[in-house]
Amino acid sequence: MNTRFIIQNNLIAENDFKEIQSACIRNKIDFEEVRVIPFVKDLPSFTTDEKENIYYGSTTFIDNIYNTLNKPKGVFFDSEAFLISNYIDRWGEYMLNSEAKITTINEFIMEDHHDKDLFFIRPNKDDKSFDGNVMEFGKLRNWQDSILQFDDTKLLADSKIVVSKPYNIKKEWRLFVVDGSIVSGSLYRENFKLKKSRFDIPDEMVVFALDRISEYQPAKAFAIDIANCGDEHEYYIIECGCINSVGFYHANIERIIVSLATLFE
Repeated sequence: MNTRFIIQNNLIAENDFKEIQSACIRNKIDFEEVRVIPFVKDLPSFTTDEKENIYYGSTTFIDNIYNTLNKPKGVFFDSEAFLISNYIDRWGEYMLNSEAKITTINEFIMEDHHDKDLFFIRPNKDDKSFDGNVMEFGKLRNWQDSILQFDDTKLLADSKIVVSKPYNIKKEWRLFVVDGSIVSGSLYRENFKLKKSRFDIPDEMVVFALDRISEYQPAKAFAIDIANCGDEHEYYIIECGCINSVGFYHANIERIIVSLATLFE
């Protein structure tokens, strides 16, 4: 094959690393392991030649590859496409946060709300600067101060955030899309608790996802998270994620790896 996987072998889920490695060996796909030093932007050494490298690792590692190597083909990402605001523009009412406000922390904490009012907040970017969570309005300022005190944070006072009402999500799935096809998927949460299964994949949810994928795709390969909000037939898109750094849960990693490897054939 005309591809090679560059796999970070530290600071990621050990099982994911081993399964990627095994999938490459079984399917005779070249791969190299790299060790990433935390908080260091210099890239580890790896082979670059006529083969297309496909990268997998932590968000920081993939960000460094994306920026240092000038958006290589093997990083399936676009900083303007992987935004919640873009998904809302593209998918509208099918987004879980379709009625969300795109604002900044500084702007939001100046609004007039009761201290006990609950809001769901998350970054607009797919940069993992903080985890999306439900928070009382009165606690936001202390939370902001605690986040911004760290020098290595990607979050700034004027960073765009997404603010919406909290949702009662019953189940959440992650589907893996390569070249317009869903190649694998996994349930990863039920009633806000971690629950992983590659078998609990409702046909109706897959049809919903395929319909949305036919309307828009942020990259040639990506992960898309789907929520069910109580009604058996009520599905919404939560977000998309860069397939180079997302968690696989109980998805079929080998199928994902082989699908990615054949993209450049």
